[in-house]
Amino acid sequence: MTHLRTAGEGPSDGHREVGYTATATVDQRGIVTGWSEGARRLLGYGAEEVVGRSTAGLLAEGFTTAKPASPADRQSWSGELVLRHQDGHCVEVNLLAHRRSSENGVDWLLIWAPTPRPYPREADEMVHWGYAQSPCILAIYDTELRSVRANADMERAVALTDAQMRGLTMSEIVPDNWEAEKIERGMRDVLRTGERLDLECFLRVPGESREHAWSVSLAPLRDGSRMCGVCFAARDTTSRYEARQRLLLVNEVGSRIGSTLDMEHTAQELADVTVPRLADFVSVDLLADLADGDEPPSGPLTGPVPLRRVAQ
Repeated sequence: MTHLRTAGEGPSDGHREVGYTATATVDQRGIVTGWSEGARRLLGYGAEEVVGRSTAGLLAEGFTTAKPASPADRQSWSGELVLRHQDGHCVEVNLLAHRRSSENGVDWLLIWAPTPRPYPREADEMVHWGYAQSPCILAIYDTELRSVRANADMERAVALTDAQMRGLTMSEIVPDNWEAEKIERGMRDVLRTGERLDLECFLRVPGESREHAWSVSLAPLRDGSRMCGVCFAARDTTSRYEARQRLLLVNEVGSRIGSTLDMEHTAQELADVTVPRLADFVSVDLLADLADGDEPPSGPLTGPVPLRRVAQ
């Protein structure tokens, strides 16, 4: 028997008609194999009245089957259904069905929720909180590429408040930076094409000396067919970028260094692969005897040690 979970068993808060979700399982023949407490609350039937019966008996008049009519290659199906409550009245639900493997083969997990009502008043406040407190940088720009709104992460990233950025372009918020101009060019492309655009940029955070890698997403904002602005979203991907660069360096070192047994050639390969990724300048100095092809001395070196630079 599959374990079924009922969400939100508490009473309604006055804004929502039903505060729970109903779940059930159905086999490939449309026979109910599992029935949750939420399903009992929604339709009035207990598990002992439903399990083992066809789902057709749960549908309101005019429907013949509740089994999702999904192609074999699809793993999920969704749609609206009208079900019959135990007392006879109709219940409109949104049905989400997931095909899955079970102990008895393949079955469907059905998740029912009442047909959505208008959002409660607090939902508007939650949208506002979600924007302001989003875990990534968010900002909105108008069709002239001027800032309309920025969230808290954007404020921290550029060390300016939303009010201070209002009406400024990206290149004015982050002046003298070609990456800001690159983002503005991307915004113009989004406004022109109406298509989303992803960019990789490198910008310095105020108070830090090194640049950070940023994954930037630009999306058009529309009011119907009218273009109203651009949504700007960014995440700091510096750690991921540096890990990728280290992996690329390791791969390059493995493929470029040691292609021959010649010491001077190998030394030059080492210098070439190191600059500029790890250093601005590299020199490789060898004992003069080694550079001449002699064997290294057997004991510790004493006195002046002549070296010969073989690569830089």
